[in-house]
Amino acid sequence: MDRGATAARGETIRADIAVVGGGMVGAAAALALARQDRDVVLIERERPRPLGGADAFDLRVSALAPASIALLDRLGAWEAIRAERAALYRRMRVFDAVAPGDLTFDAAEIGRPYLGYIVENRRVQFALWEQLAEYDNVQLLTGSVPARLAVGAREANLMLEDGREVTAELVIGADGQRSWVREAASIGASSRDYAVAAQILSVDTAYPQQDITWQRFTPDGPQAFLPLAGPRGSLVWYDSPERVRARHALEPEALRHEAMRHFPPELGEIGSVAAQGWFPIRRLHAQRYWAERVVLVGDAAHSIHPLAGQGANLGFADVEALDAVVAEETARGRDPGDVRLAKRYERLRRADNHLIQSLMDGFDWGYRRRDPLTVAARTAATQAVAAFPPLRRWMTRMAGGQRFGG
Repeated sequence: MDRGATAARGETIRADIAVVGGGMVGAAAALALARQDRDVVLIERERPRPLGGADAFDLRVSALAPASIALLDRLGAWEAIRAERAALYRRMRVFDAVAPGDLTFDAAEIGRPYLGYIVENRRVQFALWEQLAEYDNVQLLTGSVPARLAVGAREANLMLEDGREVTAELVIGADGQRSWVREAASIGASSRDYAVAAQILSVDTAYPQQDITWQRFTPDGPQAFLPLAGPRGSLVWYDSPERVRARHALEPEALRHEAMRHFPPELGEIGSVAAQGWFPIRRLHAQRYWAERVVLVGDAAHSIHPLAGQGANLGFADVEALDAVVAEETARGRDPGDVRLAKRYERLRRADNHLIQSLMDGFDWGYRRRDPLTVAARTAATQAVAAFPPLRRWMTRMAGGQRFGG
């Protein structure tokens, strides 16, 4: 039920769990816990708009791995997502702009039908909200955001900007990298900005629907192609913030020529640039994933370099772990806000998230170096992976989203 239009100032809403942030990860967390027959409140300023058909493609897309797809399928949202402009990819290619290293990971080599799907973030979010609307134990609070958090011995209280109050045993912060919940709960975080920004181009291509995503590493930053449904693609162009800002000011035709000039021939002809945007890149890791009656999921807890497209998958893995912990611990008589539950959830997720963060940092550092020793080392490493099938298959499973503990 969407309570955005019927809210009354001073209204108090009680629930077992309050989720702040209704993006992909927050909506998935709310839906997973609602399916446990928990009373759930989801707080988000705006309800997502439908997306599909002849609508322009959303610039924000994610590469969903099989584990994330399995979660979305269990939540009842995947079929609607897959039916509307989802692009399957079976292969992932990684190659070097200044050295002979070239690797292709193929789902067929590990007996899988695909490595993942490229999907629009808003389409995933909308499909999850459609499912949430089917549950009587879910309240969707739109039109406002939290302004104050107070935590007591048995519950947490959220005061919204419009005067409504939400009382719950557990508050889940799923409100992104600049998380209000994280700050309100006094959870510190370490962060640093990368030296590059990411420019996103939604383009029409001369090639038909493709089943490969590729990434070329250059000293200035990676260049990536993500297939979209039909003869379309999403280009991710990492570069210095100054050059990204300068290209952002170009007219679409001039930007098309710049992309054709700098991207490799594998891209093919670009027919047009349908849309473009850019964003700075920041690494962040919360010092803890919990406080009293508060837990963090997704980008509120951790954000990584997006060069391998693992951000959404890590967030969905958080949801899977939290869902399992809540089910198991509440079956033992503990309430969802019990600190032992929060600590167990953190133990399940922190090491994996930190490892992926470190690996992405290592790839970024290693491929940006131009000195002969580093170039020779990464070429030798690439050739070793290509020549050793068991290692290549292991890395293919990692590329398909399998976690290191899985």
